[in-house]
Amino acid sequence: MSSAQQQPQGKQQQSSSSARISPLVESLISGGRAGLGGILVNDVNGLCLVSKGDMPMTHDSGVYTNLTRLASKLTPDGKSGANSTPPLITIEMDGPASLLIKEYDGHTVAMKVPNA
Repeated sequence: MSSAQQQPQGKQQQSSSSARISPLVESLISGGRAGLGGILVNDVNGLCLVSKGDMPMTHDSGVYTNLTRLASKLTPDGKSGANSTPPLITIEMDGPASLLIKEYDGHTVAMKVPNA
């Protein structure tokens, strides 16, 4: 049996997603964007697929996914329902950087960006 056949199906899908996302993440934090603090990408379950730069891959990375889910349930008029487009969440922090969090195609992307 090959190593791909020995892995559970969930592991295969995570490896496949990570392999596709990793080059994109590399391009986002290289070149002219080298000042970007870091980037982290979670799958739909909140599991970290890839983390680069100053965004450590920790056991609590699923918090970003939960924030996007909760924020998408907010509506301007206070009535129940879900927004059609996922919101951009900005967490302003004291210090040199803030966080931007947004869901793209089921993947939650969290970026640490320098404060202006």
